[in-house]
Amino acid sequence: MTQLTADVTVVAFGWFAVLVLSNITATFKRSDGGSLLMVAVATLVTMAIMRRRGLYAGRPALPRTEEISAVFVASLGGASAVAVLAAFLDWHIGAWEILLGWFVVFSTRTLVRGLLRALAAEIPGIGQEERVLIVGTGDEARQIADLIADHPESRLTLAGVVGNLAVAERSGLTEHWIGPVGRLVELMRQRGATGAIVTATGFRGDQFRAITRELFTAGYDVHLTTGVSRMGQGRFDVRSLAHEPIVMMARTRTRRAELVAKRAIDIVGALAALALFSPIMVLVALAIWLEDRGSVTYTSLRAGRRGELFPMHKFRSMVANADALKAQMQAVNERNGPLFKMSNDPRITRVGRIIRETSLDEVPQLINVLKGDMSLVGPRPCLPEELAVFDDELKDRSAVRPGITGLWQVEARSNASFNAYRRLDLHYVENWSLGLDLRILLATVEQVVVSVALLPLRFVRRSAGADGITPAPRAPSGPLPARVQAAQANPGSVAPTMDDPAPTGRPSGIPAVAGPLAGSPIPATAHLRPPSVSVSLDAVLAEIADAAQDDRPDVVIDLRQRSLARRAAHLDTGASLPGAVDQRPPAVERGRTNTGD
Repeated sequence: MTQLTADVTVVAFGWFAVLVLSNITATFKRSDGGSLLMVAVATLVTMAIMRRRGLYAGRPALPRTEEISAVFVASLGGASAVAVLAAFLDWHIGAWEILLGWFVVFSTRTLVRGLLRALAAEIPGIGQEERVLIVGTGDEARQIADLIADHPESRLTLAGVVGNLAVAERSGLTEHWIGPVGRLVELMRQRGATGAIVTATGFRGDQFRAITRELFTAGYDVHLTTGVSRMGQGRFDVRSLAHEPIVMMARTRTRRAELVAKRAIDIVGALAALALFSPIMVLVALAIWLEDRGSVTYTSLRAGRRGELFPMHKFRSMVANADALKAQMQAVNERNGPLFKMSNDPRITRVGRIIRETSLDEVPQLINVLKGDMSLVGPRPCLPEELAVFDDELKDRSAVRPGITGLWQVEARSNASFNAYRRLDLHYVENWSLGLDLRILLATVEQVVVSVALLPLRFVRRSAGADGITPAPRAPSGPLPARVQAAQANPGSVAPTMDDPAPTGRPSGIPAVAGPLAGSPIPATAHLRPPSVSVSLDAVLAEIADAAQDDRPDVVIDLRQRSLARRAAHLDTGASLPGAVDQRPPAVERGRTNTGD
């Protein structure tokens, strides 16, 4: 079922349930035929607005906050159409019917799409991706290639880069280069690409027109870059200068009234949420205490607005000495950059895993919001040691209050890339508006509801991963290094080394697995760590977990030293550790940076 068909079904059934099945308005006041006509009109208007807002324009997928905004406006348009039709035909309809119809359509469509998106991320192979070529090999092409690699949630896969080879070498795109612009259409067909991204800064006007004309003639979609970054789509307005397109960029203006409204929303929202979640907070606190009789809450110093430190509160989701153990586990950090992240952190308790999946561990931060240390929406508060290594540009995130939720959490919740974290936090600071905050809050509600619905599936998959059953990895984009290609053509003849360059999505020194992935000529990724040490690390982590539960940091230190020594010895000789089995790590836990607790 396509997205369009699914949306028509959801919208039509939502209005049918309210206008026909609910019997809010008695049939002697409005016939079933009249109600069905209203359903049809509301569905048509809603779908027309969603199409106009770009929900069915193909890839890249709309960011979650923009999609929620489009659905909000479209469902409101459908409700308005019902009201206008009833007034024009003098049919009886209550205001509650219109409001209820809007709410049912908006919430149902948002949650269904959120569930499908989450399932696509959980189960490899069920989500559709579009293969695209980048036309151009300069610095902007490098930025777009990094953007695609850092944001798999966009559902784009890089099939290659087309342009001048010498420029590609200077830009660091050699591993992605597949040919010159003169073979563009031929390469598009060879690579199975369905669209092209043309860099605006890479070609003169006559070259650009020739490229787009060739692509249009061959039946391909063309995406054009703007040459600017970190500016919200809403700040661009395409105008006409003597029938030639020019783009006007609006400056951001933060009014004092908006800041006052943001603080008012923080206070009212925090009080309402505390009242709503107070019974659940009692149950969570009791469950944490019963598990290990330790402290219920966890407090750590975080960097807030302008870098000022404040105590941030959370429900404790890790063992009591988690901070002391963190330094011993840096060798298995799965994130790039200064943040720390592990898929299956052995410090997390059983109750902790549940409250992390449902974000209940964040509820005590509502107290920080009332105190003014935090906001409901903003960049996540970082540790002082993380702030110390941020560059000057990234420190701009401290210009606003940190938040319980933020743009990074709702747009790239399961993304392990530090570049995505950086890009989205800075985008939020530079493009802040009250409307963006409201969209992020709506997206957060959707994510929490979907996370609760998927709890059984995630625990089953985690159990399967513990038994050695792991999901297929995402295919890397771009051609493989020559040594790896030679090894696949003649297995055993060439052994990839730790110095081999790797395409995006595969760390250097990790050989690719021979064989196609989903019919693509691009081989599958192998491992996030060498297979010769995978089982040993898993065994060590299990021992670390046991030692952590028993509060034996000296044992943890000894285990880490022994593991690192064994790994170094075997990597130097190229031998495999005894009993090693080829394993892939389980999928990254949803949206978690394990900094302390």
